Amino acid sequence: MSQILPKKNLKQLLSNWAASYEIYAPQQLEKFAHFMPTNGSELLYIDEQHNTRFPPKALFLPQSETLMKYTRFGAAQETIPESKPRIVFGIRPCDAKAVDLLNLMFLTEKDSDPYYQARRKKTALIGIGCNIPCPSCFCTTVESGPFGRQGMDALLTDLEDIYLVRTLTQTGKTLFAEYPEATEAQEAEAKAVQQRSLKLIDPAFETKGLKAKLDSNFENALWQKFADSCLGCGICTFLCPTCFCFDIADEAQRKERVRNWDTCMFRTYSLEASQHNPRPTRRERTRQRVMHKFSYWLDHVNKIGCTGCGRCVRYCPVGLDIRAMLREFNQLEAEVANG
Repeated sequence: MSQILPKKNLKQLLSNWAASYEIYAPQQLEKFAHFMPTNGSELLYIDEQHNTRFPPKALFLPQSETLMKYTRFGAAQETIPESKPRIVFGIRPCDAKAVDLLNLMFLTEKDSDPYYQARRKKTALIGIGCNIPCPSCFCTTVESGPFGRQGMDALLTDLEDIYLVRTLTQTGKTLFAEYPEATEAQEAEAKAVQQRSLKLIDPAFETKGLKAKLDSNFENALWQKFADSCLGCGICTFLCPTCFCFDIADEAQRKERVRNWDTCMFRTYSLEASQHNPRPTRRERTRQRVMHKFSYWLDHVNKIGCTGCGRCVRYCPVGLDIRAMLREFNQLEAEVANG
């Protein structure tokens, strides 16, 4: 079922929600946009036809968070977050799918992370499709699309003065219950917008057979070629909506155990206590990043660990393009195991 939300009513809707929910929406801070709290009065960054520079990952897995507090005598207290229910408004399909992928890591019956769980289970995702996808996006290559619905409670399609709202869960239906149903003409217009958007995205690389080629070319010289350009800055992983590497440290002065984001692109991430490092150079670390997303994720959960958001392409300071890297590997033979 679809409904109609006039754009002029959006601020009032967010204000109404804010009485019962914490609302997060894309807003511009200095030069870049990311998800910040709103009550409907702020200027939102939702008319731009691409996602925010900073993904909403930090709303579920903060860049730094205290896991527990303890005393010098050994008593410890976990700090599971408590908050009102939350709504993330304006999330793009690639980022909503990324949250679904993070669920596979942090929200399984076998291995549930209580800190992630406390945030995710209280959060509704209201998405906006991409009428004109950014040139760096490749969501259709990795089983998604500019109007993908995975992970969302509702998806909005921008039709100039109105949004057509497709509610996808009971939560979504409740949030938009007061708005009228869309007409057949409005449904048809939204479908046409979505179909035009799909045609604007060209296939970035072939995924069929890619894992086998990566696995059997583990020692190929291409890894060194790509690593030679890499600065090792880690921006590709910090801005990635699905990367979740972290480190845990005890802050003795504060008497807290803290979890911080980390990245496989840093030398110290894989450095062992013995001072041995199984990934001593950028060659091994570049390989790890790509293999994790397009091979190891498939081994573990049968999913590609990339949603095609394009951030690593747009913001790499030296222009390393993972799409071009994977196209080069696709040209190799799967049975070749050396470079």
